[in-house]
Amino acid sequence: MAESGTTRIADLPGSERPRERLARLGPGSLSDQELLAIILRTGGRKIHAVDLAESLLHRHGSVRDLAGAELDDLLGMNDLGPAKASAVVAAFELGRRSGGLSAKRMVIRGPDDIALAVGPLLAGRAQEEVLVLICGSGNRLRQVVPMTRGAPDRCLLVPRDVISTVLRHGGTAFAVAHNHPSGDCTPSPEDKMVTGRIEQAARTVGLNFLDHLVVTETAWASAKEI
Repeated sequence: MAESGTTRIADLPGSERPRERLARLGPGSLSDQELLAIILRTGGRKIHAVDLAESLLHRHGSVRDLAGAELDDLLGMNDLGPAKASAVVAAFELGRRSGGLSAKRMVIRGPDDIALAVGPLLAGRAQEEVLVLICGSGNRLRQVVPMTRGAPDRCLLVPRDVISTVLRHGGTAFAVAHNHPSGDCTPSPEDKMVTGRIEQAARTVGLNFLDHLVVTETAWASAKEI
């Protein structure tokens, strides 16, 4: 049953309903707004879910920009309540995580492999986020663990927390990566300083610290001094 004052996808003619089109033609045949409409399920006041989806995409500019929106950014916007906004955020998060599944069990031989593993997980993030890549024997990737999320221009990275996370998950080697939403992957002086502290802490407990990458949508750079 539709919420009071809302319109449903089911109110559309059968040939125009996204779910029926997906079943008949496959997901690749649907537009961005149709796929988003399936996630939203219902529309708003006097607006179908497809039109609501189109309004959301238009407001944010693109699917990639919408994927980077936080829950607070969506709440109350375009008739979005907590249920719809949470569904949108959750769907994009699942998409990011599924993009990184192919990297699981890969062997980390260098920074290119680290970038490949974390790229899908950090794509579209509006805030800095730290990921720890935990490896076992032979530097084979076992798990990617999210650590902290910070402001657009600052991220909290505590060496003690990184080391304890690696040890807790039984890792013998690890790498760290975080994004720069500004689009500039140049490591800051703080990035280099904390990288040195992580390297020292890893050496103390016998862990192999592979690298610390700063990544953007299109590039990456190492903060580890050669």
